[in-house]
Amino acid sequence: MKVFISADIEGIWGVVSKKQIIGDSFDYNRGRKLMTEEVNLACEALIENGATEIVVNDSHGPMDNLFIEKLHPKVQLISGSPKPLSMMQGIEKGYDKALFIGYHSRAGSSFSTFDHTYNSSLLSSVKLNGQPVGEAGMNARLAAYYSTAVVFVSGDQTLAGQVKEEIGDIPTLAVKHSINRTSAHNISFEQLKEGYKEKIKEAARCEAKPLKLEGPFVLEVEFLTSQGPTLAERIPTVTKVGDKTVEIRNDDFLELFKTLNAALDSDSL
Repeated sequence: MKVFISADIEGIWGVVSKKQIIGDSFDYNRGRKLMTEEVNLACEALIENGATEIVVNDSHGPMDNLFIEKLHPKVQLISGSPKPLSMMQGIEKGYDKALFIGYHSRAGSSFSTFDHTYNSSLLSSVKLNGQPVGEAGMNARLAAYYSTAVVFVSGDQTLAGQVKEEIGDIPTLAVKHSINRTSAHNISFEQLKEGYKEKIKEAARCEAKPLKLEGPFVLEVEFLTSQGPTLAERIPTVTKVGDKTVEIRNDDFLELFKTLNAALDSDSL
């Protein structure tokens, strides 16, 4: 069984402070350590349940967070940025199953640590064909583009509920109960270990199918300021439809996904 993992940091057990997700400090390195340890819990459980190949894509910020020397020795790591498929780099190689570790809820969510969609300093919301969507839903559809089903997602309790909306009834693990954006009630480490053993066992047996991709696709992207659309509309398939909003239309989901990434990059020019 070949498994792909996309690992973020905001939904990791014990991560609640901005100091733990960015910068160059003891706290950030502690966040990286917690992220690496949690990915290892998932990988150990996967190997116990028949995984023969595991590829992990570091998907947070600079995408070089995971301590490769501390990862399970059988695990391969994709790291660094930029990457053509960003959080999903490597999925194009083809896998039996995909998992999302340490994910967070979509932008604008209450009771959730670090809710955002792709870039918290740029976007206030993303809608796909009129429905709110977060990173989990978008990335699961890119996995489906490559005929791979997402069978497990971990993060907080708010994300777990959104996974049912955006992906479907698959195993999830709430590693913490978020109180607000920067505080949470974390489960015990013993519960974390047992949770991964139980839920990964379910995921290994999960027979979920890749999400159906039926175009045309319309992505409505709302920026935090008017500067975002001003820069993004220079991309041919991006249309400014409001002071802070653009639409991206495409029949091909991969092209839609790439255009969104290009629109986000354009704001930094």
